[in-house]
Amino acid sequence: MLRSKIRSCATLLLIIVVTIIPAFSNAAGSNNNEPIDLGILKQKDTLLPFMTGPQKIQYLQLERIIESAHSDLKSGQYLANSKPSSLDPNRDLKPLIERGERMIESAQLKIEDSQKKLVALLQVVQDQQSQQMKADLTRFDYDLESANYDDAITVLSKRLLTTCWELGYETLFFDGVFIQDGESTLPSSAELRNSTYDRLIKIDGTTFSVTIPIDLKLKADSTGKAAHIFEFENAPVFKDDQKALLVIEMIHPKGSSSGLLSLRAIDLETQLIVTHQLIKIKDSAEKLGLVAEGLEDTIPDQLKLRDPANTLETLSNLGDLYTFMITSEFETTVTHELLTHTLLKNKTLQITDSNFILRAYGKSLSAPETWKGQSNAQLTITADEQTGNYQLRAQADNSDRVLPCGTLQLNNSNATTPTEEIPSI
Repeated sequence: MLRSKIRSCATLLLIIVVTIIPAFSNAAGSNNNEPIDLGILKQKDTLLPFMTGPQKIQYLQLERIIESAHSDLKSGQYLANSKPSSLDPNRDLKPLIERGERMIESAQLKIEDSQKKLVALLQVVQDQQSQQMKADLTRFDYDLESANYDDAITVLSKRLLTTCWELGYETLFFDGVFIQDGESTLPSSAELRNSTYDRLIKIDGTTFSVTIPIDLKLKADSTGKAAHIFEFENAPVFKDDQKALLVIEMIHPKGSSSGLLSLRAIDLETQLIVTHQLIKIKDSAEKLGLVAEGLEDTIPDQLKLRDPANTLETLSNLGDLYTFMITSEFETTVTHELLTHTLLKNKTLQITDSNFILRAYGKSLSAPETWKGQSNAQLTITADEQTGNYQLRAQADNSDRVLPCGTLQLNNSNATTPTEEIPSI
């Protein structure tokens, strides 16, 4: 009786196992045989530039495996379709056909497996492309640092001199601090000039690169096109040196409580800005003795530049073919400086400081209206009254072709988002 029950249970268990296993196998098989979405393969040529080195190696390996598998598939199909030959009508074709079928099955598995891996790889690269495009879109954006003048001048002066030394400049001319109020560019007070010079000398130390050009002025007949546009009494001493002019300019619009401190170095032969430092000065009105009621923080501290056609990148790839001067249909040194800062920070365009040279030293010219500078192209800022933003356009001298270069937006986020203090040295 007991044996009969055991035998019945064993038989029932066997029936259950036999029933479940095929069902489970069919379910698993249906998951593995789901069709692969190969649509992304059409984008492989577009995605290839966004691959890393190892990804390109993996991509080429998978391509070779798929190509080889397709070759095996054709060979297998040829063997599987073998027919009796009139020369050997009695030949047993079964082993040949079976071999062909095995080759077909193996090749199909290789193709399917490699395609899955290729699709997975391209999906990863597609994500990389998306992230890269997002980064490219916002790469010009920045939030401007802010600080009090005394902290900022020391930190930025050290950055300025360090970069000049790295670029090989042996002589750095300091000719004072300039104040720009939107209407004129004038020398600062002697007190501000002397305190700034003392800071520079302290940072310069034993390098002895910072010096004062005696009676620096533009040559009266200069148009800015020559390599040597300045004259000064001690010029012979520095004849063979690589020289740059240190520009320290406080840009303070009338009625504002804040300003911009711009430090830059101009190559004396090319007029190019070779390094540029910019910071928002929170106490500029107080520093310049302009404290009064009703002052407002009018200096933007956030810049957003959108260039969807990537025109600026295209122009930068032209190397030194074009040298740009930033101009506008209105006079705002603040906007010029903010734009210059991001373009030079991203090493996008070669920009001259011919505008500043004319503003600060143009009084010695016999015909200021003939001043050209060494640029051969212009990047022009125009105001969009509807949006309150700015449009950028590039144009080479003596050319009618105008290239749109995107939209510039300036924001003052100080009221809602406090900026971090720049660390002191």
